[in-house]
Order: sequence, then C-alpha cells, then structure tokens
Amino acid sequence: MEIKGVDRVGITHEVIACFAANQLDIIGMEVKPHYIYVKIPAVPPSQITTIMEMITQVKGIEQARMIPYLPAEERENRIHTILTTVSEGILLLDDQLRVTTINRAAQAMLNMEPEQLLHHSIEKLWGEAAIEIQRCLHEAIELPSVQVNLVIGQKLPISYICSYHPIIPEEKSERQGVVIVLRDNKQIQELLSTVQRNECFTFEEIVQQSENMRKCIETAKRVAKSDATVFLQGESGTGKELFARAIHFESSRPTGPFVPINCAAIPDALLESELFGYEQGAFTGATKGGKLGLFEIAQGGTLFLDEIGDLPLHLQAKLLRVLEERKVRRVGGSKPIPIDVRIIAATNRNLSEMTSRGQFREDLYYRLHVIPIMIPPLRERKGDIPMLAQFFMNKVCRATNQPMMQVAHSAIRALQAHHWPGNVRELQNVMERTVYLCPSNEIQAQNLYLDIQQDSSGTDPLSSLPSSHLLREQMDSYEKRLLMQALKEHSSIRQAATYLGISHTAVLQKMKKYGLSYT
Repeated sequence: MEIKGVDRVGITHEVIACFAANQLDIIGMEVKPHYIYVKIPAVPPSQITTIMEMITQVKGIEQARMIPYLPAEERENRIHTILTTVSEGILLLDDQLRVTTINRAAQAMLNMEPEQLLHHSIEKLWGEAAIEIQRCLHEAIELPSVQVNLVIGQKLPISYICSYHPIIPEEKSERQGVVIVLRDNKQIQELLSTVQRNECFTFEEIVQQSENMRKCIETAKRVAKSDATVFLQGESGTGKELFARAIHFESSRPTGPFVPINCAAIPDALLESELFGYEQGAFTGATKGGKLGLFEIAQGGTLFLDEIGDLPLHLQAKLLRVLEERKVRRVGGSKPIPIDVRIIAATNRNLSEMTSRGQFREDLYYRLHVIPIMIPPLRERKGDIPMLAQFFMNKVCRATNQPMMQVAHSAIRALQAHHWPGNVRELQNVMERTVYLCPSNEIQAQNLYLDIQQDSSGTDPLSSLPSSHLLREQMDSYEKRLLMQALKEHSSIRQAATYLGISHTAVLQKMKKYGLSYT
C-alpha cells in the first residue's frame, strides 16, 4: 500500500495504529518524505477498503492506494534481472569481503554453486590475489583489468581478467564493500573473434597473377597451420601485413586475436612497456593496476612484429628470452606469465648484414628466421600491375559512389614503366589520386599522377629544385630531398632522425607525407 500525506511528526505512528486496530501484521515498511509504504498479508477486499477508509481519516493523509511491490522490492527485482542477464560475472562483497551476491555468469565461469561462495570470504578463493581487493576497499580506488590466476578444485590454474570497484555511499563515509566484475579468457577471445570476423583476410584476397607471388602464397599456406615462426622480408609497401593477416586467419588459431605492432613507430621508452606490459607503480605515470602487454593481449592468437629490424638491442635480448621460455615478465614485475602466441616477424632491411655489423643479435635472427618468405617488390611483378590498378580504382569508385572507370592501355604501359619505390602502397595512392582528378571515365597515361621526381639518376639530391615560384612547394621539395639523402646514408630510421635533429616519429610522418620508403 502506498500512502501519501504531509510531512508532520507522528503521522507514521497514527497510520501504523490503523493496521493494529484491524489486527494486521506489517511484513515490510518504507518511509520517505510525504510517502509511507506498507506490506501486509493477503486479506479480503472488504477489509482493505475498511483499512483505507481509516487511513484517509488520519490528519494530513491525502491518498492511499494498492501497489504490487514495495519500492525496495522493485529495485531488487531490477537489480536481479540485470545480474542475471549480463554476460560478465558479478560478485558483490560486503565490508568484510564476504560474498553476498553472485550472478549466474560468475557461477558458470568459476564452475561453483552459490552455497560454495555465499557468505564466504573472497580471500578463501582468491588467495594471495585478494590483496588487490583489499586495496580497492581500504583505499577506495578502482582497479580495472587485473589478471588473476585461480586454482579451483584440483584443476590447473585458470586465468581471469577482473575489475574491482569500491562501493561508496553518497555520504562518502565508510566503504560498504566491493563489486568484482569477472571475465575469463574464453569470453575475451570470443569478443575479439567476433570483432575480427569483420576484419578477416585470406590469401584469396591478395590480388596477383605472377609466378613469384604465387610461390610466396603457396609457401605461406603450407606453414600457416603450424605454429612455426614466419619471417617476412620485403620492401616497404609490398604487403607484409596482408600476408601476416592471411597466415593468421589460415592458421589453427583464427578465432584468437591478431595483434600488430610496428617496432619502428613507437619510441624506445614506450616500446618495452607496450610489448611486455607493466605492473602498477613500475614508473611515474603508470596506470593504476598496471597494463597488459601485447604478448598477453595476443594470447591464443598471433603477434605480428613489423619492422623488427628497428628493435633496440636491449629489447632484442628480452624478446629472445620470451621466445625461448614462452613466458613474459612485465616491467617492474617478477612473476613470469605463460604465453601462447604465434610470432610473425617482418622487416624491409637486410638483417643478415645487420647481424654481421653487430646491429642485430645473431641468436635472435636465427630464432626468428625459421620460415623465411621473401615478398617481391612491385617492379619484379609487373604482370600484376593491371589487376592491382583496376582493383584499387574500383575500390575508390565504390567508396565515393562514382561510376566505374577504365584504365587505357597507354596508362597501363606508363604504370608498368614506373620504378615503384613505394611498391603496392604507392600504386594504391596513385590510383586513388587519379580517380579524384581524372576528368573522364577512362584513365589515359597523361591522367596519371606519378611521382616523377623520384631520385633514380644518382645525381645530387639537393640540386635541381622545381621551377615553381611557390615558396611552399620549394620548401616541401627541399625537405623531401634532405629526407631522402638522410635515409640513404644511414642504416636505420632512428639514425637518420638523429642526423636531421628531429624525432624518429617525425621522420616517419614525413616519409608518409612524401610517399617515401626505407630500404
């Protein structure tokens, strides 16, 4: 029953007296300003009418009506529905860290019945890992994405990702408990695989008809089902990441994550923590609760180490240990974490020569150089250029809702005569640029916007500035030629950056701006 009235002292006692006069027990009751909620046993309708008439005669009572639930019961039903339907496991702990509520998802993940958990201390199940839960409660801090290995029964440890959230009332007084959100690795992998199905890439999607590309694909297909380390070699823009993705989705672990990292694009100071993760407090600015490294994120899948030749020597030693032990240690941590990851490495550099010069560890080179696949540059597979040009052109036309265009024979001959230092990536950019700027539906040779300023004559790259009088064009051209010279004279992008007096990230951005590759 919901009873509405004025807010005056004693009104609740007078309402309760009405139920006592009718010899009715009150099962439950809630009071808030202007409202009194009472739950009573089932009674005949005539008695309900009598009680309501008595209540409305109490001074200050404005209305009395029957409702199906007390407000607290309605809130409890909603919470129960939420806990039952969410896919994450939920455990509610009180201020003594005893389990008060557990949902069905958590029961299934832990493979335990409610009576095995309810009213028991979480420390009994979590063991030493409960220290983080205690911190969450006592320091009132959220700890997201904490990895916990639990031994349930006599089985092997099972890895879970947990998030801990303190329950703090609005008055900011004593902590009331902790909420644990639980996810197991299987659930995480299913979520990742659902996302990745839309990004699935197969060998059949690699546009080619040349003999040398066909042999590369055949080799990659033969080794894809194994867990052997694949070593992809090729100039920038030849499609090494496409091969890596195709190998992953052709492997025995296609539902696992595919995690790529460009070793040349991340500063040295961050690269170690990105690869191996870090513990809380490992360094100034470290995220609370620590962070998973890419090796851990790639569990059950494939880690693609692109531009492996740019990995600093001190990280090469740590990578070698991880590959041999199949365990990773986070920065600032001492506990080894087992990993199940397939490694695909790629480079556009000659690691054999770098090894002889002491720029790359010989032991790591042979550890990675298990299944080498050399992807040919575009100038060595010119028979693929007509197919690739039409493919990229159609792709741009569909994306921009333009009518499909044709590539004339004169344009094909011009494309095949070009040197393609940027390989397939450069061809894609040329076709996209041409589609936007071509005035007709057929692309002729004169409609192609090829970079004819590529330095292939061996002349001084700083001479012969363009005749344009526009300052911006002259500055860009001069910057590009300086960059080309630095890349040509130094053995790594980082060395070229040091020579130019800028960061290696700035060098990468300028290389992308001018369509340059490092070979």
